[in-house]
Amino acid sequence: MKMKIGFLCVVVMVALVSRMPVKAQPHSLKEFMKPAVKEGGFKMDSFYLWCPSVIKVGDTYHMFCSRWPARYGMGGWTKFSECVRATSKNLYGPYTFAEVVLTKRDGFWDNDRVHNVKIVKSGSTYVLYYISSKNETGYAYSDKITGPWTRIDNPAMKVTNPAILVNADKSVYVIGRGEGKDKMNIAIAFTAPVFKGEYKLLNNGANVLPNDYELEDPTIWWANNQYNMLCNDWKAKATGTFKAGAQYFSKDGVSYTLVSKEPVFTKNVVYDDGTSEVFSRRERPFVFVNENNEVTAFFSTCLPQVGSARIVVQPVDNYVP
Repeated sequence: MKMKIGFLCVVVMVALVSRMPVKAQPHSLKEFMKPAVKEGGFKMDSFYLWCPSVIKVGDTYHMFCSRWPARYGMGGWTKFSECVRATSKNLYGPYTFAEVVLTKRDGFWDNDRVHNVKIVKSGSTYVLYYISSKNETGYAYSDKITGPWTRIDNPAMKVTNPAILVNADKSVYVIGRGEGKDKMNIAIAFTAPVFKGEYKLLNNGANVLPNDYELEDPTIWWANNQYNMLCNDWKAKATGTFKAGAQYFSKDGVSYTLVSKEPVFTKNVVYDDGTSEVFSRRERPFVFVNENNEVTAFFSTCLPQVGSARIVVQPVDNYVP
């Protein structure tokens, strides 16, 4: 009799457990991406455009990106990259060139180039992060999106490809590319109490990605009570495709989990008119997040087989992981 009761208890428990909701793995951004707007984005025929970063001010979208003269080819970024601003009333563009924002300065830490630009807002202040030489990230700030901009005199962090997240309390979280053993492109993270504060390295500088995965060009946002990050899959360790899009999430900012082995993006772009294009390079992903922490646009730098690089944008159907 006792054995029968015990067996029935086990059956009931199994039935109850089978009905309990199972927390699902976050959905990939890829599932919510729409075809690219062929006549959208940003292009300048005489320049290579790189590193898009977009912020909305009033009813206008402001894109900050890097550019250099097309006559210097792909390698021109090392000496001639500068930060420019373009605007559009439509998130998806097309964007129109507005001004040169920052150029390199002789005699300062940013005397090589202004590259990897990322625009964020802290309270009422706009902060523009950028790199000069490898592992030198600093910033400029302004009360207006149109400047003038005040630059810091020394780098704030030893990291490259920085992605910036300003929290509601104005503290700052940064994830970027560092160099690990055997020159691995590891992901390292920093925090600061405010954007002008001291940036402290987290996790003792160890890779915050799992399984020795490597990265380039991260973009980051906060949603679903977690850090969400999209980057290029360096060495194809996460997705199996070199420099394809790999998506991760983290609850604490020091330990990330891969969302899916399926690439979020590749070099192939499908447009809204049904045509498609395979680019020679597709890098610098950036997600635009609305006031509800929903991703509504995905920007990337695309270098065609012939011609100069441009910024391509894909609408996203209000994505939350």
